[in-house]
Amino acid sequence: MMGRFCRYLEKVFDFAHQMKALRDARKRPHISTASLWGSVFFLFVLRLGSLNAMESELRRSRRMERLIGTIKPSADRMGDVMGLMEPDQLRDWLCLIDHQLGRNKVFSKGGPLRFVAVDGHEFISSRYRCCPQCSHRKIKIKGKKVIEYYHRGVVCHLVGFDMAVPLDIELIRPGEGEVIAAKRLLERVIRHYARFFDAVTGDALYLEAPFFNFCIERGKHVVAVMKDEQRNLFQDAQGLFANMKPGLWDKPGRRIRFWDAEGFTSAEGVKAPLRVLHTEETTTRRERMGKKWIETVEDHHWWWATTLPLSQLPSRQLCMIGHRRWDIENDLFNTLSTHWAMDHCFKHEPTAIVNFILTLFIAFVLLQSFYLRNLKPQRRIHLTLIGLASELYLSVVLMKIRVLWLDRGG
Repeated sequence: MMGRFCRYLEKVFDFAHQMKALRDARKRPHISTASLWGSVFFLFVLRLGSLNAMESELRRSRRMERLIGTIKPSADRMGDVMGLMEPDQLRDWLCLIDHQLGRNKVFSKGGPLRFVAVDGHEFISSRYRCCPQCSHRKIKIKGKKVIEYYHRGVVCHLVGFDMAVPLDIELIRPGEGEVIAAKRLLERVIRHYARFFDAVTGDALYLEAPFFNFCIERGKHVVAVMKDEQRNLFQDAQGLFANMKPGLWDKPGRRIRFWDAEGFTSAEGVKAPLRVLHTEETTTRRERMGKKWIETVEDHHWWWATTLPLSQLPSRQLCMIGHRRWDIENDLFNTLSTHWAMDHCFKHEPTAIVNFILTLFIAFVLLQSFYLRNLKPQRRIHLTLIGLASELYLSVVLMKIRVLWLDRGG
């Protein structure tokens, strides 16, 4: 399976050429950047969880020679070199991978518009180690206040597809707000993915004039959750919807009443009129408790504000996209934190943190692409993505030939 995976990477993504092009700040490296970065890449592919776990695999005879080469790095060297690499080269590589997926029609079934979600996530926290770029807070431990250091970042992620497709990451600087880092991130994402998406979606934090105007000026629409913090806009929408007859969608176990109107100008500072969608969603769940079936009814109220006109995006699709914003939480943050050690501190240094996360994004996208595009549906029935990583780990020993990037001088 590992040999098949490596051949797929080479055939579809020109993996050997891209890997050999990686560079770091060392002048006379004894171990090539490709071997060092490749060790970290396969750490994530095989779900080993830490640099020490990868080092123990590298030290085992006839285990990783066909993937990494005969000169193998230590855990400390992997961490040090990841801090010496320029993150933009990994960003560019991830961009090439995402665009290759687009050319391969992976995103052809997503509808006329594409959406990206931006959201913040805490990657590292420690009460003992810090760096000049750490943010800090005071927390209580056993009744005593202690200082905790942490790194948060903003991630941009393509939503609405079977694959989790992260596009880029930007760390939040000390004393900086999430939205400021998100604008810096989107500046770069729009430059690299100019025609890759049409609109940005975010939580209620992003419903502010500077962010909306930033996106409008760059030709991108915005969809944001609306709460009563936006007092004028919220009151105007409530007053209008009180005199409107709601629309209705009925689904099995779910009933949705909705109000949708556009032309709101009460959001102070926003350069374009806004559209507001409000839904009241009633969900009926039937659960087995003990020896009885019990039905529970849940009511949820949702509000969204957007620059997208009704003629460009119908109410039902806007509601769906509003909920698909959670893809970045469920399919990316939760999956990678739980199963791929995204929140593990491999090296407490800002550049290294970004490079480890970008490497994880590359490994995760390539794993998903291999799983969905190369394996037959009958094979995937009894094999999850985590199961694929386990199969790849077991098949490393059975590889009979070296991978192409080693035959090309690695």
